[in-house]
Amino acid sequence: MVRAITKTHIIGAAEGFSAVDGLVLATVNAPYKRDISVAALRECIAKAKLDDWPVHVATFFTDVKPFLVFQFASAHGISKSKLAKAYMATKAATGEYNPDLESELVSLAPSPR
Repeated sequence: MVRAITKTHIIGAAEGFSAVDGLVLATVNAPYKRDISVAALRECIAKAKLDDWPVHVATFFTDVKPFLVFQFASAHGISKSKLAKAYMATKAATGEYNPDLESELVSLAPSPR
């Protein structure tokens, strides 16, 4: 796929996505053979389910800079409380955590019932 980078978007043959999306995907997909898409990552986070992407979602929460995590979520209509719920679900399922991100998110997560 040929990509062109503008000030705010990376335009690919099939879709345009933001520079934040590009940075997030570059970080999340770098260590793995299989690439998650923006849509799949967004869905996993919005639903707080890892589906077939546990390592990618864990990498999103642990290796992506917290300000990019928040920018990605905001750009894709994911509230901070949903982001917190997804983080806690990912932490519980994988044992991976990010103290910097966690300090901002834990107070936002709904109590488990």
